[in-house]
Amino acid sequence: MIAGDFFCVKIILMKKINKQLKFLKNKYFWIFVGIFLLGTFLRAYNFVPWLHFELDQARDATLIREAINGGAGELPLLGPRAAGTFLRLGPAFYYIEYLFASFFGPTPQGSAFAILFFSILSIPMFYFFLREYFNKKYSLVVLLIFSVSLFMVTYSRFAWNPNLLPFFIFGFLFSLLKSVRVLDKKKRKTKKAIRAQKRSRGLWLLITALFYGILAQFHFLAMIIFAIVAIIFLIYKRPKIKYQFWMGAVLIVVFLHFPMIINEIKTGGNNSQLFLKAVIGKSDSKKNYTLIEKTYKDVKENSLKFWMMTTGSQLAELPKLKIRNGIKDFQCDKYCRENLFKGVLAGVFFALGSFLLLLEFFLEKKVRKRNFLFLNFVLLITSFAIFIPLAYDMSPRFFLIITPLPFVFWGIVFHRLGKMIDNKNFVWFLASVIMAFNLYFVINYFNQLSNAKNKPIRIGLDKIMKQKTRITLEQEMSIVDYMESFYEKNKYPVFFHGQSEFHRAFSYLLDDRNIPRDGIGKSEKSTICRQGNYFLIIRTQSSLDSFKRYLSRFIILNKKVFGTLTVFHLKPKPAIINCEKPNIKTFRTYKGEGGAVAKRYKWKEIF
Repeated sequence: MIAGDFFCVKIILMKKINKQLKFLKNKYFWIFVGIFLLGTFLRAYNFVPWLHFELDQARDATLIREAINGGAGELPLLGPRAAGTFLRLGPAFYYIEYLFASFFGPTPQGSAFAILFFSILSIPMFYFFLREYFNKKYSLVVLLIFSVSLFMVTYSRFAWNPNLLPFFIFGFLFSLLKSVRVLDKKKRKTKKAIRAQKRSRGLWLLITALFYGILAQFHFLAMIIFAIVAIIFLIYKRPKIKYQFWMGAVLIVVFLHFPMIINEIKTGGNNSQLFLKAVIGKSDSKKNYTLIEKTYKDVKENSLKFWMMTTGSQLAELPKLKIRNGIKDFQCDKYCRENLFKGVLAGVFFALGSFLLLLEFFLEKKVRKRNFLFLNFVLLITSFAIFIPLAYDMSPRFFLIITPLPFVFWGIVFHRLGKMIDNKNFVWFLASVIMAFNLYFVINYFNQLSNAKNKPIRIGLDKIMKQKTRITLEQEMSIVDYMESFYEKNKYPVFFHGQSEFHRAFSYLLDDRNIPRDGIGKSEKSTICRQGNYFLIIRTQSSLDSFKRYLSRFIILNKKVFGTLTVFHLKPKPAIINCEKPNIKTFRTYKGEGGAVAKRYKWKEIF
């Protein structure tokens, strides 16, 4: 009897285990694993050596290093400046970087690992979001394109506050959909089930608030756009959620912005005033363009960026529109004419995706899927409207805000084609073609990063990063090694001039090695000391004519090419030397700098 009972228990346990591991026999699970590993590889491959570390990254890394060395009290109550304004965002980005730097060390890569981590997590998060509408097949097809997207891979490989947006946007949209979910009629038979559903919606609303409270601190426009999206969507759906959860959601957003609130109280609302100036300034910056011109430019930018984000192609172009004295003039230069066909494809894709998104919403009967379509449509219309006054000032990073849309467009196109063409593999074939395009461009991008330290490569047109050339961390470290070799010989401070995009990065790296350093003054009255190691660092492709002010005052001792960067070892001419030994106390430290009008307090100043 005992042996028989043991055998029965064993069979029951085996059945339970097999049931739990049933997913391992599902082909879609292994396809997902493959896509996830591919996306992870493209984001993590040679992450540290090829790290993009320039002006903004050095600014943030300096702040994080101060906080790691001096304690959490050194962390500020406000975050980075919103580009083109004096407005400061919330500090969430710095706090996230601080957590990762605490674990990996106060280094450029230590902070950047936060971006890598969340960009990898964005792959499964995006899949969960897609499953709110698409079946497993179409969700994986779209996820495949997302995982290999040149645009998404590029922005996942360096530290910058907008780069955290995708993961938190996916989480925000997914949670928002869950907060309005209605149970099927079969599951609404008991009062207990209905109460559980209401509680579940309330909890998802709190999670939505959590995601919004964080993502709103990464980008000025994201804060505005997703607040509008949430309000419109919730008014449209009017979910039955207890007021305690609504109050809790508001408190979560307020709590996450508490550092900003404290700073506002201490400064008399300076940052809020800058917020209003930023709103007015952004909308008025291009007053000389008509509404029609701005709208056309908005359509053009969305079309080209949606295409670029999903295919990797940066060459597509469309004509410019100029209206003078009421006369419309479409202008298409040689470059435009050569790439007009790609531009037309981009325009068709944007128009078709927008149309199908609206069409599917009206045709769809299931509430859950209609919610997904409506939410994406609200995001499309809201972002498009917000972008109109900014149409002539739009940066590629703005489109991280609408990351889901171009990929969802492809999903809807694939879904429609799947109904029209009786071939199960046709959609996978199309997705594989798009994947191949992206992988081609990603491999080309990786080759540029790999060659940057050895060859003076020219990268051509870069519509993703707007870079003039590629510069990597390993390349910068080699240059610092070179400058350090002279410091080790004579212990003289390093004086250098570098172009604006990377000057601060070299300052950070020299500081990291405790090498005293400062810039080289431009004016003839600048202090030039005999005891100093002098260097000029420029892009190899740059013309020396722009640096005559430096070269005319110094003797070139050596010229050393580090791929896309060139370093000149200089010696001051006797006529300009007006100092024997430099005063290190007067060297620029960058501490507390940033050009903000409003005072930015640190936690140690509050407590």
